[in-house]
Amino acid sequence: MRGVCACLSLVLTLAAAASALGAQAPELAIEIDARELPRRLVHTTIDIPCKPGPLRLWYPKWIPGTHGPKGRVEDVGGLRIETKDGTVIPWKRDEIELYCFVVQVPDGATSIRVKLDTICESSSVEAAGIFTYGNASIGTINWNTCVLYPEGSAADDQPVSVKLRLPADWKFATALKSGDVADGVIPFRAVSLSTFIDCPLIAGRHLKTFRLNPNSAAPVFLHLTSESVEALNLDPKVVEMYSRMVREAEALFGVVHYPEYHFLVVCSDHFGRFGVEHLTSSMNGLGERSLVDDKLRKGWAAMLLPHEYAHSWCGKYRRPAAMITPDYHTPMKTKLLWVYEGLDTYLGEVLMVRAGLETPEEYRTSFTRTIRNMSNTTGRQWRSLEDTAVASHLSRSPGKSWNQLRRTQDYYPEGMLLWYECDTIIRERTDNTKSLDDFCRRFFAKVKDRETVAGHEYEDVVRDLKATADYDWDSFLQRRVTLPHESLPLELVERLGYRLRYTDKPPALPPPPPGSGPEPDITATDSLGITIVAGAITVVVPGMPADKSGLAPGMKVLGVNGKKFSTSRLRDALADSITRKNVEFLLEEGDEFRTITVPYAEGLRYLEMIRIEGKPDVLGEIVKSRTK
Repeated sequence: MRGVCACLSLVLTLAAAASALGAQAPELAIEIDARELPRRLVHTTIDIPCKPGPLRLWYPKWIPGTHGPKGRVEDVGGLRIETKDGTVIPWKRDEIELYCFVVQVPDGATSIRVKLDTICESSSVEAAGIFTYGNASIGTINWNTCVLYPEGSAADDQPVSVKLRLPADWKFATALKSGDVADGVIPFRAVSLSTFIDCPLIAGRHLKTFRLNPNSAAPVFLHLTSESVEALNLDPKVVEMYSRMVREAEALFGVVHYPEYHFLVVCSDHFGRFGVEHLTSSMNGLGERSLVDDKLRKGWAAMLLPHEYAHSWCGKYRRPAAMITPDYHTPMKTKLLWVYEGLDTYLGEVLMVRAGLETPEEYRTSFTRTIRNMSNTTGRQWRSLEDTAVASHLSRSPGKSWNQLRRTQDYYPEGMLLWYECDTIIRERTDNTKSLDDFCRRFFAKVKDRETVAGHEYEDVVRDLKATADYDWDSFLQRRVTLPHESLPLELVERLGYRLRYTDKPPALPPPPPGSGPEPDITATDSLGITIVAGAITVVVPGMPADKSGLAPGMKVLGVNGKKFSTSRLRDALADSITRKNVEFLLEEGDEFRTITVPYAEGLRYLEMIRIEGKPDVLGEIVKSRTK
């Protein structure tokens, strides 16, 4: 009954919204001049049909893929509103809704012209996937940074026609369909505002395209741009792995919801690492050589494209109903992100291994690291997994200290572990005749009369899990998701056919991404409970020896056991702890130097997962290829 009432309420709400918004709105004519993108400036002109009277114009605030009000209205570098004959119309910002600009359209006017200048701030890991940025050779354009839209119509009902100018000789790639270029102007086929914003663009002097599935009716393209031509010359074996990823996804889901799909990839050491999902494309940022260097094409780099590709099904097509909003200023309710992002993290990592981008052995190392990091998160003792999703945009950039206490975006990694647990339960309840793959083919199947997005509720998840394997899924999920827990449920490891143990041999890890400093796992996370990056303590695990001894994030490590600090000397100190019974640190904190001695006698300790003899390798079965 609860599910019926929820669905009826949603239907009534959407019907009322549709009635209030009315029919399709008049078309917006948008011209974007990005010829100054290398100087971090973009200029937009928008012709908006309207009637005399008050008009509210919105700068996009709630940006899909970020799950929060992440639009940077503060990057507006100029705003001028005119009548057709060029007469300036004064505007005022709404004093509460700061993304909203209010104008009084004069009598007799049938349209206004908006001139918007956007400052393209330097990129960051979080920002680069949704903002516009460029340098002398390459650039990304996210249309949400270049538009104001009138309040009143749903984004799906607001048609836009778009023309674009790029720097001379630049090539581009986008899921939008373009017409013939004339005098440097690129016209795009008219689409809805929602489709427009969902189809970003990459451009540059050098751009290369690979078709990943030449025999499919729904083509998939890999577009690369970089300052370096060499960064675009992929080995055929790499192209084949991404082609296999597409085949593995089609085998997993059994259906596609896009007419075609475009991976938009910036290979640069100056744009940051990022990934943002869209229905027919994804915006991705990797290091310059991440796709041409076998060592760099591991870890996060291997996971990125499969993760964002899986989002075309999980998050873009099937989306929590409360995250389907009519425009870009209506807030989203994000408590089901443990499905949207947690399940997608599972899907992306499974596709990564099935495609051969990482070996099962390499993946076990990163999987163990996820287990360790989530085990060290004590914030679950007071805060549920669901709450990290409800407060998603607060969890996204919480701070630099003690994040294990407050939790961050745990709906990603802990959500992934939850879905691994669901997979093992399905296998156990069906004598290994079914798996989470069967749930996915059911849950992500096409929904009647829903071509581009199909909303779901919690009850839909429970229903499709129940149809896959008979189990009390509601009680299980309520217990795992909505309640705090004393510790991470580690019985999952045994269900996968493994057990945890400590070894004195460090795991083989992929190299760190450009600019991230030394690899964190060379430090003492599993022994003392600290992570040191570029000589400074970044993580102190609550309850472990470093925490009990008074070490804190931000302290700079100058020495260990009376010698200048280095990776090898830290390892020596940990090994010597068996006889010394402690590790001594010389620290710099502000203008003071301190010596802190950490009682510890366990030597080198690194967590690893090893097989349980006689038990099936369920993890191996989950990541095994479904295609050849």
